[in-house]
Amino acid sequence: MSTVVGRAVERLDERRRRTQVYWVTVASFAVAIAYVDGFWLTSMQGAVGAIERNEEPLGRWLRDSTLMVPLFFLGVSAAVLLARRWFGHRRSWVVKVGATALLVTVIGSAIGIAETAASSAYDYRLQSRDLTSVHQFHQTIADAKPGATAPTSGCTGICAEKQLTLASHVKALKLATGLLLVSNLVVVLWVMMFRGDRLWRSARADDEARVVEARSTVEAVLV
Repeated sequence: MSTVVGRAVERLDERRRRTQVYWVTVASFAVAIAYVDGFWLTSMQGAVGAIERNEEPLGRWLRDSTLMVPLFFLGVSAAVLLARRWFGHRRSWVVKVGATALLVTVIGSAIGIAETAASSAYDYRLQSRDLTSVHQFHQTIADAKPGATAPTSGCTGICAEKQLTLASHVKALKLATGLLLVSNLVVVLWVMMFRGDRLWRSARADDEARVVEARSTVEAVLV
Protein backbone atom coordinates (compact mmCIF):
# COMPACT_ATOMS: atom_id res chain seq x y z
CA MET A 1 0.00 0.00 0.00
CA SER A 2 2.74 2.42 0.97
CA THR A 3 4.62 1.61 -2.24
CA VAL A 4 1.58 2.44 -4.36
CA VAL A 5 1.08 5.74 -2.58
CA GLY A 6 4.75 6.58 -2.96
CA ARG A 7 4.58 5.97 -6.70
CA ALA A 8 1.44 8.09 -6.94
CA VAL A 9 3.21 10.96 -5.18
CA GLU A 10 6.16 10.66 -7.56
CA ARG A 11 3.86 10.70 -10.60
CA LEU A 12 2.03 13.78 -9.35
CA ASP A 13 5.33 15.50 -8.73
CA GLU A 14 6.54 14.59 -12.22
CA ARG A 15 3.41 16.06 -13.76
CA ARG A 16 3.83 19.18 -11.69
CA ARG A 17 7.38 19.61 -12.94
CA ARG A 18 6.26 19.26 -16.54
CA THR A 19 3.76 22.08 -16.11
CA GLN A 20 6.21 24.35 -14.31
CA VAL A 21 7.00 27.20 -16.66
CA TYR A 22 9.11 30.31 -16.31
CA TRP A 23 6.35 32.75 -17.19
CA VAL A 24 8.81 35.59 -17.77
CA THR A 25 10.39 33.51 -20.53
CA VAL A 26 7.00 32.76 -22.08
CA ALA A 27 6.11 36.45 -21.89
CA SER A 28 9.41 37.34 -23.59
CA PHE A 29 8.59 35.10 -26.53
CA ALA A 30 4.99 36.36 -26.71
CA VAL A 31 5.89 40.05 -26.66
CA ALA A 32 8.69 39.68 -29.22
CA ILE A 33 6.57 37.65 -31.66
CA ALA A 34 3.52 39.89 -31.21
CA TYR A 35 5.37 43.09 -32.05
CA VAL A 36 7.28 41.59 -34.97
CA ASP A 37 4.11 40.11 -36.47
CA GLY A 38 2.31 43.37 -35.78
CA PHE A 39 4.92 45.20 -37.82
CA TRP A 40 4.27 43.03 -40.88
CA LEU A 41 0.50 43.34 -40.39
CA THR A 42 0.73 47.12 -40.26
CA SER A 43 2.97 47.18 -43.33
CA MET A 44 0.59 44.99 -45.33
CA GLN A 45 -2.46 46.97 -44.29
CA GLY A 46 -0.76 50.19 -45.32
CA ALA A 47 0.11 48.74 -48.74
CA VAL A 48 -3.15 47.07 -49.79
CA GLY A 49 -5.62 47.87 -47.01
CA ALA A 50 -8.82 49.89 -47.15
CA ILE A 51 -8.49 53.65 -47.09
CA GLU A 52 -11.01 53.86 -44.23
CA ARG A 53 -8.52 52.16 -41.94
CA ASN A 54 -5.60 54.43 -42.77
CA GLU A 55 -4.08 55.92 -39.63
CA GLU A 56 -0.73 56.76 -38.13
CA PRO A 57 1.37 53.59 -38.62
CA LEU A 58 3.30 53.73 -35.35
CA GLY A 59 0.19 54.09 -33.22
CA ARG A 60 -1.62 51.34 -35.10
CA TRP A 61 1.35 48.99 -34.78
CA LEU A 62 1.69 49.56 -31.02
CA ARG A 63 -2.05 49.23 -30.41
CA ASP A 64 -2.65 46.09 -32.47
CA SER A 65 0.52 44.37 -31.25
CA THR A 66 -0.29 45.07 -27.62
CA LEU A 67 -3.83 43.74 -28.01
CA MET A 68 -2.48 40.49 -29.51
CA VAL A 69 0.08 39.82 -26.75
CA PRO A 70 -2.34 37.74 -24.58
CA LEU A 71 -3.20 35.47 -27.52
CA PHE A 72 0.46 34.95 -28.36
CA PHE A 73 1.13 34.30 -24.67
CA LEU A 74 -1.40 31.45 -24.73
CA GLY A 75 0.11 30.12 -27.95
CA VAL A 76 3.66 30.10 -26.61
CA SER A 77 2.49 28.48 -23.37
CA ALA A 78 0.76 25.74 -25.35
CA ALA A 79 3.88 25.20 -27.46
CA VAL A 80 6.13 24.86 -24.41
CA LEU A 81 3.77 22.46 -22.64
CA LEU A 82 3.34 20.34 -25.77
CA ALA A 83 7.10 20.19 -26.24
CA ARG A 84 7.54 18.98 -22.67
CA ARG A 85 4.86 16.36 -23.10
CA TRP A 86 6.15 15.05 -26.43
CA PHE A 87 9.90 15.43 -25.92
CA GLY A 88 10.29 15.54 -22.15
CA HIS A 89 11.59 11.97 -22.06
CA ARG A 90 14.41 12.76 -24.46
CA ARG A 91 17.86 13.09 -22.94
CA SER A 92 19.28 15.26 -25.70
CA TRP A 93 19.18 18.93 -24.77
CA VAL A 94 19.42 19.89 -28.45
CA VAL A 95 16.31 17.87 -29.32
CA LYS A 96 14.34 19.42 -26.47
CA VAL A 97 15.28 23.01 -27.25
CA GLY A 98 15.01 22.51 -31.01
CA ALA A 99 11.55 20.98 -30.74
CA THR A 100 10.39 23.77 -28.45
CA ALA A 101 11.73 26.42 -30.83
CA LEU A 102 9.98 24.78 -33.76
CA LEU A 103 6.64 24.51 -31.94
CA VAL A 104 6.81 28.11 -30.72
CA THR A 105 7.60 29.29 -34.25
CA VAL A 106 4.83 27.26 -35.87
CA ILE A 107 2.11 28.13 -33.37
CA GLY A 108 3.17 31.77 -33.18
CA SER A 109 3.24 32.04 -36.97
CA ALA A 110 -0.19 30.38 -37.22
CA ILE A 111 -1.63 33.03 -34.90
CA GLY A 112 0.06 35.82 -36.84
CA ILE A 113 -1.12 34.47 -40.20
CA ALA A 114 -4.68 34.11 -38.91
CA GLU A 115 -4.58 37.70 -37.65
CA THR A 116 -3.24 38.94 -40.98
CA ALA A 117 -5.83 36.96 -42.96
CA ALA A 118 -8.67 38.33 -40.83
CA SER A 119 -7.43 41.90 -41.31
CA SER A 120 -7.07 41.34 -45.05
CA ALA A 121 -10.59 39.90 -45.31
CA TYR A 122 -12.02 42.92 -43.49
CA ASP A 123 -10.09 45.30 -45.77
CA TYR A 124 -11.41 43.49 -48.85
CA ARG A 125 -14.97 43.77 -47.56
CA LEU A 126 -14.60 47.52 -47.12
CA GLN A 127 -12.99 47.93 -50.53
CA SER A 128 -15.69 45.87 -52.23
CA ARG A 129 -18.35 48.05 -50.64
CA ASP A 130 -16.58 51.19 -51.86
CA LEU A 131 -16.23 49.79 -55.37
CA THR A 132 -19.93 48.94 -55.47
CA SER A 133 -20.89 52.43 -54.29
CA VAL A 134 -18.68 54.12 -56.89
CA HIS A 135 -19.94 51.82 -59.64
CA GLN A 136 -23.58 52.50 -58.76
CA PHE A 137 -22.92 56.25 -58.77
CA HIS A 138 -21.30 56.18 -62.20
CA GLN A 139 -23.95 53.80 -63.55
CA THR A 140 -26.69 56.19 -62.47
CA ILE A 141 -24.99 59.03 -64.34
CA ALA A 142 -24.48 56.85 -67.41
CA ASP A 143 -28.13 55.74 -67.44
CA ALA A 144 -29.25 59.37 -67.33
CA LYS A 145 -27.32 60.20 -70.51
CA PRO A 146 -29.07 59.74 -73.83
CA GLY A 147 -27.95 56.80 -75.91
CA ALA A 148 -26.64 54.82 -72.92
CA THR A 149 -25.79 51.24 -73.84
CA ALA A 150 -26.40 48.15 -71.73
CA PRO A 151 -23.38 46.68 -69.98
CA THR A 152 -21.66 43.83 -71.73
CA SER A 153 -21.61 40.36 -70.24
CA GLY A 154 -18.54 38.83 -68.63
CA CYS A 155 -16.34 39.88 -65.74
CA THR A 156 -15.71 43.52 -66.59
CA GLY A 157 -16.06 46.78 -64.75
CA ILE A 158 -16.69 46.31 -61.05
CA CYS A 159 -16.28 42.52 -61.32
CA ALA A 160 -12.80 42.90 -62.75
CA GLU A 161 -11.89 45.53 -60.16
CA LYS A 162 -12.98 43.25 -57.31
CA GLN A 163 -10.98 40.39 -58.76
CA LEU A 164 -7.87 42.58 -58.98
CA THR A 165 -8.38 43.73 -55.40
CA LEU A 166 -8.78 40.16 -54.19
CA ALA A 167 -5.69 39.08 -56.11
CA SER A 168 -3.71 41.85 -54.44
CA HIS A 169 -4.78 40.68 -50.99
CA VAL A 170 -3.97 37.04 -51.78
CA LYS A 171 -0.53 37.99 -53.07
CA ALA A 172 0.15 40.17 -50.02
CA LEU A 173 -1.01 37.38 -47.69
CA LYS A 174 1.32 34.87 -49.33
CA LEU A 175 4.23 37.28 -48.97
CA ALA A 176 3.30 38.01 -45.35
CA THR A 177 3.14 34.28 -44.57
CA GLY A 178 6.72 33.76 -45.68
CA LEU A 179 7.91 36.85 -43.84
CA LEU A 180 6.13 35.81 -40.65
CA LEU A 181 7.64 32.32 -40.67
CA VAL A 182 11.18 33.57 -41.26
CA SER A 183 11.03 36.52 -38.88
CA ASN A 184 9.38 34.48 -36.11
CA LEU A 185 12.07 31.82 -36.38
CA VAL A 186 14.75 34.50 -36.09
CA VAL A 187 12.98 36.08 -33.10
CA VAL A 188 12.55 32.73 -31.33
CA LEU A 189 16.22 31.86 -31.79
CA TRP A 190 17.22 35.33 -30.63
CA VAL A 191 15.14 35.08 -27.44
CA MET A 192 16.50 31.58 -26.83
CA MET A 193 20.01 32.99 -26.78
CA PHE A 194 19.06 34.84 -23.59
CA ARG A 195 16.26 32.73 -22.11
CA GLY A 196 16.72 29.28 -23.63
CA ASP A 197 18.02 27.76 -20.42
CA ARG A 198 14.70 28.62 -18.78
CA LEU A 199 12.53 26.66 -21.18
CA TRP A 200 13.16 23.32 -19.45
CA ARG A 201 13.21 23.57 -15.71
CA SER A 202 15.54 21.02 -14.18
CA ALA A 203 14.61 19.17 -11.00
CA ARG A 204 16.04 20.99 -8.05
CA ALA A 205 17.43 19.42 -4.95
CA ASP A 206 14.79 21.00 -2.76
CA ASP A 207 12.02 19.61 -4.97
CA GLU A 208 13.45 16.14 -4.62
CA ALA A 209 13.72 16.62 -0.88
CA ARG A 210 10.06 17.59 -0.71
CA VAL A 211 9.06 14.43 -2.60
CA VAL A 212 11.07 12.21 -0.28
CA GLU A 213 9.70 13.98 2.77
CA ALA A 214 6.10 13.73 1.52
CA ARG A 215 6.49 10.02 0.74
CA SER A 216 8.06 9.34 4.12
CA THR A 217 5.22 11.20 5.85
CA VAL A 218 2.54 9.24 4.00
CA GLU A 219 4.24 5.94 4.67
CA ALA A 220 4.62 6.80 8.36
CA VAL A 221 0.92 7.63 8.66
CA LEU A 222 -0.15 4.44 6.89
CA VAL A 223 2.14 2.25 8.92
